[in-house]
Amino acid sequence: MSVKIKTQRVLLSSATRTSTTACAKQTDPVEQCCRVYLSVTAASGTGGLTPQFRGYDRVSGNAVALSQGGAAITATGTYCYEMMPNARTAFGSVKESVGCYLPYQWDFQVTHGDSSNYTYSLSCEVLGG
Repeated sequence: MSVKIKTQRVLLSSATRTSTTACAKQTDPVEQCCRVYLSVTAASGTGGLTPQFRGYDRVSGNAVALSQGGAAITATGTYCYEMMPNARTAFGSVKESVGCYLPYQWDFQVTHGDSSNYTYSLSCEVLGG
């Protein structure tokens, strides 16, 4: 029986943002699953936020979208996005559950639909094998 290790990280501290923002690139050689929490504390109600997981090509270093992000977020609240081998149907505050392993290098990007103000933070939990 293998030991599963969970860790938590702050990906982006709470701040007011007006344009697309990605957290720092994460490197996880062992971790297999990730749950990201988007906590929106001030929302303009226009444009919306569309979050997505991205993986990185080792040769070019380019980011590649690995998720769609679900419906754009235009209201305050805490929303959840998951990447795990056994995806489940998104429900409640879980906006997207992607059925694949967490890549070796990844980040989480929040795309803004327009230049209006949103205040939010990102945190995550990762699970190793």
